Amino acid sequence: MTPVACPSPDAALVQGLIGSVDCQVHGLAQAGYAALSAPGSPVSTLLTVLMTLYVAFMGYRLVLGRGALRIGDATIAAVKLALVVALATNWALLETLVYDLLFKAPAEVGALLLGQLDGGGTGKLDPYVRLQFAFDALQDAAQHFATRAGARDAALQGGPGFAAFAANVGGLVTLLTSLGVVLACKVVLSVLLALAPIVAGLLLFETTRGLVEGWLKAMIALSILPMIATLALSLELAMMAPSLKALAAMKDVQQFAELDMGPAITVLVLSLVFAVVLVAAAIAVCVIAAGLRLPRERQIGQDVSPVSASGGGSSAAPLEPPSRAAHVAAAAVSLARREEQAASAAASSPVGPRRLVVVSDRTQTASAAGSPPAQAAAVPLGASYRRPAAPRLAASGARRDQ
Repeated sequence: MTPVACPSPDAALVQGLIGSVDCQVHGLAQAGYAALSAPGSPVSTLLTVLMTLYVAFMGYRLVLGRGALRIGDATIAAVKLALVVALATNWALLETLVYDLLFKAPAEVGALLLGQLDGGGTGKLDPYVRLQFAFDALQDAAQHFATRAGARDAALQGGPGFAAFAANVGGLVTLLTSLGVVLACKVVLSVLLALAPIVAGLLLFETTRGLVEGWLKAMIALSILPMIATLALSLELAMMAPSLKALAAMKDVQQFAELDMGPAITVLVLSLVFAVVLVAAAIAVCVIAAGLRLPRERQIGQDVSPVSASGGGSSAAPLEPPSRAAHVAAAAVSLARREEQAASAAASSPVGPRRLVVVSDRTQTASAAGSPPAQAAAVPLGASYRRPAAPRLAASGARRDQ
């Protein structure tokens, strides 16, 4: 891209400011980038250290067996390193991809929208050329009203003094809310662009990924806001056109003719309204830019569990399996919990501990004989038959007794 030529000193106010800022912001971005990315600079050394740490962390995880390196992970890591080197050392690439995109693309889109708003014609002037004409007309009107005001007339008490105040303030507010916003956005955008070598190094690590997202969000907002300010300026000048014509016609009236303050007040009100419109547009642009999210890469060795992959949960697998002591402790705690639950259930039961009993079948004979069956006694299990106790005799004692 060829550097923008700086304007001549005798250029008009609006065109001179635009040309001067365009000339300086390009030089600021290029000089700042060259200073940060120069070989041997602190930023270049820091970038080399960050890239070395990134490769070392990957090798550390692989050597310790913390995970397997997939082909896709290796490809993404290589592409990331190549992108960091390209953005941090090649100004021509950054100028083509980022500078022209942020500075020229919104202006082209705004020109297309202005062409449609103007009915597709090309005869109308640029909005900032019309802004220069409007500002000059308002300054002439303010000077005319000031000549008709008395020496003791206050600006806020009405009359020609207030009309001069309204025309002067309306022109300044219109100039600041259109041209001032555009120039401020360009200056800040060039400073952020000069910091590209530092931001490129922060792209390597997941911890510093948020800083890169914030850098991109700020540049997107600062590139879109000038386009909205230009569109708002075109609409504002179209609404001010009748008032500007009326103010220009007042210069030909007599000194003691009736004073009409309506056009001056209309200009002041429109300038304040569009200042509020621009504030709302800036908030909307910031909200839109805040929705940017960079993709999160899968860490080496971090596998996605089936539950989280299906959307049912977000639990991650532990990095190391639990030890044998942990298994034994968990089993002991589980056993103690079951014993406590069983003891509490037995204590709260109204029938006490249960025993398994059997009923003797001797009542079947009595039922067959016609006698009413007697109620069988509950005998505990194992106690229905007891072997009579007999003394154990030795063989020598038995022979003696014979």
